[in-house]
Amino acid sequence: YVTSSNTISAGVCTGLGVSPLHIREVIGVTKAYCTRVGEGPFPTELHDHVGDTIRKTGNEFGSTTGRPRRCGWIDLVALQYACMINGVTQMVMTKSDILDVMESLNVCTAYSIHGQQTTKVPFQLNAVPVEPVYKAFNGWHHETTDMRSYDQLPEAMKQYIQFITTFLKVRISHISNGPGREQIIPVS
Repeated sequence: YVTSSNTISAGVCTGLGVSPLHIREVIGVTKAYCTRVGEGPFPTELHDHVGDTIRKTGNEFGSTTGRPRRCGWIDLVALQYACMINGVTQMVMTKSDILDVMESLNVCTAYSIHGQQTTKVPFQLNAVPVEPVYKAFNGWHHETTDMRSYDQLPEAMKQYIQFITTFLKVRISHISNGPGREQIIPVS
């Protein structure tokens, strides 16, 4: 729905001519929430003031067209699948500061399809009625953009990061809490 290019880690081998033997680490990059451009299935999409808040706070508008991006909660079912097909060995979570304003957060941990829960992405996600199954978290409701170390982060934010790491079985090694180079925090 979004691109015709090969957006998986194996593309570096075919696109750049790098031998797979030389790839030691695959660093996945994810936002602390989900966005989507254009059409297609988006189980965690928010059609309410929360989605609008994420969009406005995160400046989630097309850089060329200015078109509003679709926004929703992080989808760990889809992210786990992306980690698996790419062989991700560590994650970097961007835009964590956008969630600073949230009183509470949701994380999609499963899909309910015809009343049955699954943690697998359906072959044709758009062909079945998918309801996200959420785990709720307290928001940290505290500005983090000036924080420079993991120890400074609010406990609720650390719990959010740790849950995602545990669920994915892939370590979140860094988070960004703003657009600046100095706003990359190693996760201990």
